[in-house]
Amino acid sequence: MGRLGREAVRAAAEGGWLALAGAVLLLTPLPGQPVPQQGPIEPGSQTVAQPKPKAAAQPAAKDAKSPKKAPAATGQSGSATRQGASTQSWSTQSAAQPGASTQGGWSTQGENAPAASTQGWPQQGSPTQNKTQAPAAAQLPLRPDANAQQGSSDETPVFRSDVRLVRMLATVRDPGGALAGGLKREEFRIIDSGVPQELAVFEATTEQPLSVAILIDCSASTYRAKRTELDSVRAFARSLFAGGNTDDSAALYSFNAVVTQETGWTRSAERVERALGRLQSDGATALYDAITLSAHDLAARGGRHVEIVVTDGGDTFSKNNYQQALEAAHAADAIVYAVIIVPVAEDPGRNTGGEHALIALAGSTGGRAFLPGTQKELDDAFGEILRDLRTQYLLGFYPRGVPPTRDRFHEVQLALTRPGYEVSSRRGYFEPAPGTGFKVKAR
Repeated sequence: MGRLGREAVRAAAEGGWLALAGAVLLLTPLPGQPVPQQGPIEPGSQTVAQPKPKAAAQPAAKDAKSPKKAPAATGQSGSATRQGASTQSWSTQSAAQPGASTQGGWSTQGENAPAASTQGWPQQGSPTQNKTQAPAAAQLPLRPDANAQQGSSDETPVFRSDVRLVRMLATVRDPGGALAGGLKREEFRIIDSGVPQELAVFEATTEQPLSVAILIDCSASTYRAKRTELDSVRAFARSLFAGGNTDDSAALYSFNAVVTQETGWTRSAERVERALGRLQSDGATALYDAITLSAHDLAARGGRHVEIVVTDGGDTFSKNNYQQALEAAHAADAIVYAVIIVPVAEDPGRNTGGEHALIALAGSTGGRAFLPGTQKELDDAFGEILRDLRTQYLLGFYPRGVPPTRDRFHEVQLALTRPGYEVSSRRGYFEPAPGTGFKVKAR
């Protein structure tokens, strides 16, 4: 082959390589573009990377098969800082989480946890959904329902003063001193601290049941009169349960240096009599404690409240004072009857100061005081108490337009329009002590 021939072969070869190179360039895709697969591709033959699968796809599927890893599935091993966690027992709620809600046990939420509800199990769905949607759920703060807020904003709240009903048990006597019944509502007038009031409750010869607290002085100073006074109390208990309302009840208390409730509230005269037989006279006299504690018991009961105190009138050991006993009796709407057993007739041997204090306390509550000197006088005193209780009027009013007083006591005057008739009732009532006053609340 000559020189020209060799050059021609070289040119042809070079043109073929160029054609081959051009074909390769045309078949090669640009970077980042997938190669269309027309058939199976051998490993290592693909020159361009395919899109990578999502990193969360495979773990999520794995978790879906393993519920043990789902957050808040059992509430036993959840982390205090896990978002969206919801538990119902044995956990700790940080003070920094005012929005957290707990019911049915000690609930747990850590400082870094969002305000998530702990009422029952999670409501986001399956364990897989809880795991993947926890951040979104954690962003929802606890707050009142929007629809509920909208509904309440349309109503203007009405406020009222929660004024206590003042109840008054009244006994009326005619010009001859006999008990009088049959009076009508319009014949009574009530004035509270100079302001006329309107009767809200009126019952003539009320049938409301009685709760009678019988307080027996068992101090050493009553030893000599013990048998006499206990016999009269037995007779009174039998008469109390023999008539009147079938729901009338009594409880027996004894007091010396301590106050003891000898019986619960009962309608059994025999039970009261058995308790009376166990009493022994000894020690000091906690008279005001007995009045205070029994008044607290009466306050929790319905119907009419009465305290009958059988004592020599002297207090020597009470933690409560006269004022506290008086306020307790008024707060319980209790009438106090004092049966004062005078140990000796001469003043030097008597506690006249204690007697006068007890007389004043009884009169303030609408009750009476008796100072019997004989067995007959003692029996008569209990008979008069029983007649009073059988012929009482029940009145009640809500104080309106009454200014506050310095000592919290409001004087109440109860009068009758019928000439010559006299009425006895409580002389007033106490405003609640500071911190326990009338509350203003929405109705």
